Amino acid sequence: MKSVFLDESTVNLNGDISNSGLIALGEITTYPSTLTEEETIERCQGATHIIVNKVLVTEKVVKSLADLQHVAVIATGTNNVDLNAMSAAGMGVSNVPGYAKDCVPQHVFALILNLATKANKYHADIMSGEWQKSKSFTLLTYPTFELSGKTIGVIGFGAIGKGVAKIAEGFGMKVMMNNKSGRSEGGYHSSPLEKIYDCADVISLNCPLTVENKYMINAEVLQRMKSSAILINTARGPLVNQYELANALNSGEIAGAGIDVLDQEPPTDNPLLGEVKNLILTPHSAWSTVEARQRLIDEVTENIKASLKNESRNIVN
Repeated sequence: MKSVFLDESTVNLNGDISNSGLIALGEITTYPSTLTEEETIERCQGATHIIVNKVLVTEKVVKSLADLQHVAVIATGTNNVDLNAMSAAGMGVSNVPGYAKDCVPQHVFALILNLATKANKYHADIMSGEWQKSKSFTLLTYPTFELSGKTIGVIGFGAIGKGVAKIAEGFGMKVMMNNKSGRSEGGYHSSPLEKIYDCADVISLNCPLTVENKYMINAEVLQRMKSSAILINTARGPLVNQYELANALNSGEIAGAGIDVLDQEPPTDNPLLGEVKNLILTPHSAWSTVEARQRLIDEVTENIKASLKNESRNIVN
């Protein structure tokens, strides 16, 4: 077996996780990052297995690699791989479902809690000397609110969505959920999206990106939401029209947003990078705890082991 890991730096932070399982499988070449289709083709000549996080594996890449047998995506989402081209070539694509079922819900609530308590804003005020100049024991600069009794709408009810719901219940929140199947899951009834848009105080996007749901959060939806509602997106950037979200935040149409993912990553020209009110941005880092990253490496190792035995494990195409 010859494998190539095209963007190792996306999961390995200064050697804080172990690749020993992968190394034991056979020859492996790693690159910190791979930016172009041409680089991918050049670097993967002779490779039987490719490991990618966000590097694009296009139809041209697939057709240019005569020895390729398997693409192991070191993530859950596989929208960076041309699944049809892989299937047509008789090759499998595997992913790692559920690896972030604990860390992403944790990050969802980090964003929610900052928007609810304004902890990040108060910290910035203290660092600039505002508390020190106060004429009373406290600062009451920003309105804050309790989560208890509020309704959270969880859109997408896989492992991550279920984790968000579990934490929400711990805060005394009421949970509404929507899943693609429309079936009840885990004791929750799937509500129509329109009902969630109308009723939820917090909306958390935890669904995959598809052709059908691109820009599902748009001006029309933002207008439907409560003016006191907040939006959280830790799934995929194109689920939200970011121009229309920026407008909604600046006009007070909704009360806040916590966004971990954008259309283009890293971003170059995005309206959310400007002066936008009541917005918290994080750099697609919800998934990135050390435990989750080690889990990714270990699960990809098992996926490749299965491929070498002609067994199906986490195959998505």
